[in-house]
Amino acid sequence: MVGVGSGEEDRGPVRVGDGEIATLGHVSGDLIVGRHATIRGEGTPPALEVEGIVRCLGYCTFDCSLRARGLEARGDVEVLGDLEVQGPVRVRGGSLRVSGSAKARRIDVDEQLRVEGSLEAEEIHVGGAVRVSGDADVGLVSVGGTLHASGRFKADEVRVGGTVRLDGEADVGLLDVGGTARLASGRVGEADVGGTLRASGELRFNRIDVGGTVVLAGGQGGDVRVGGALRVHGPLRSFSTINVGGAVFLTGPTKGERVRVGGTLEVDGDLELTGPLTVGGQARINGALRAGSVKVGGALRANKIEAQGEVRVGGLISTLEGVQADLVEIGRRGRIEGPVRARRVRLRERARAEDIWADEIVLEEGARARNLYGKRIYIEYGCAITGEVKYVEELVAEEHVRFARTPEKVEKPEDIGLKT
Repeated sequence: MVGVGSGEEDRGPVRVGDGEIATLGHVSGDLIVGRHATIRGEGTPPALEVEGIVRCLGYCTFDCSLRARGLEARGDVEVLGDLEVQGPVRVRGGSLRVSGSAKARRIDVDEQLRVEGSLEAEEIHVGGAVRVSGDADVGLVSVGGTLHASGRFKADEVRVGGTVRLDGEADVGLLDVGGTARLASGRVGEADVGGTLRASGELRFNRIDVGGTVVLAGGQGGDVRVGGALRVHGPLRSFSTINVGGAVFLTGPTKGERVRVGGTLEVDGDLELTGPLTVGGQARINGALRAGSVKVGGALRANKIEAQGEVRVGGLISTLEGVQADLVEIGRRGRIEGPVRARRVRLRERARAEDIWADEIVLEEGARARNLYGKRIYIEYGCAITGEVKYVEELVAEEHVRFARTPEKVEKPEDIGLKT
């Protein structure tokens, strides 16, 4: 062991040679530490204060808490206590490990940053990995590889090339991740993730844009855009837009403005939208569907459907309690199971339906229905009605239309369950 003085050192810079072990309590100027040197502090717990800059020429260990105006190093640096730096920390060609808490204005580390306690900094730039066991309060975090934080994590901006894991409550303005992001709960203003985003607790967000898959436990927010699949296992209490290229699974009650899905949609509970629902494939709502408008390319199944505007479905509409909308249209060879009430209803060629109440009903060529109740009814060639037909103003039927019963004209819309 080599002693380089104790107490206050007024001369500077103070130098500690390669491989030496020195005990220091205070350095008024700069401190230069050689390769594989160890610095021990004074007091209980041991600490070292450097009024200038600490310069490490190679791997070195501080067996104490360290406070300095700046820290520059080549190779690995280990601080077996707290680290507080007024200015920047720069570690080239190595890693920084702090057994206690770390605080600095800016931290630049080429390889890895490991902090066992809390972390506080305006900017953090790390080429490899960051691991924080305690709470973190930072401005900008830029990591080339992975970021893992166990405590509460607060940041204005997080940019990570690989993966992010935040086990505590998050409060992040911007989260930009190239690979996978795993969150516990909290708030994310904007999330841009190339691969997968998972949140095990409720998440509040303004915008989520993910190339692959999103799995949420519920929450509330703004826009969600996903290239692959979206799964929400708890109530999504409010959102602006959901736009997903593949499949969507939601757990109701779910409330928002609009949903657009390229593939399939399944909702375990009610779905309430102020705007449109657009699904390219199949949609199943294990509850009530309320929307501004509905457009589904394949099949739509729900306990009941209510739309302020139109409901257009290519293949199947199946409900237990029926459909209510301004316009209901089923595609060619499509089928409607359950009652329909609307201002206008159109069955395209060879479509099938059960009971229909509407101001205007149109059956295109070869369509079939059970009972029709309308103000104006237009039936094209080759259609068949297996029940009764009652109308108020007009019935037009082309050739080869089959009626099981003679159509009946009534005086008032109320006589057949229509509004005036």
